[in-house]
Amino acid sequence: MVEKSAPSLMSFKGGVLGPIEGENMRIAFNIVGAVLVFFGGVWVLQGVNVLPGSFMSGQMRWAVRGGIAVVAGIAVLVGANRKRKAAA
Repeated sequence: MVEKSAPSLMSFKGGVLGPIEGENMRIAFNIVGAVLVFFGGVWVLQGVNVLPGSFMSGQMRWAVRGGIAVVAGIAVLVGANRKRKAAA
């Protein structure tokens, strides 16, 4: 007797149960971008001594690195969420 299992969520692309093609990468890029923006913001605040209590507090190099991380995170978020033309 052969048991029949439920269909895999990943094999049902484009429907209600599963992600469409490329959706997993978009989600991953959104997570990476959000993490970069969050940690970059924390680094900026620590670098300009708004969030004291760390070895980064009051050190301008961390504010600069945090600013770079924020800009990179925003670029990743914009790139992940821009509309793409359908392949012809």
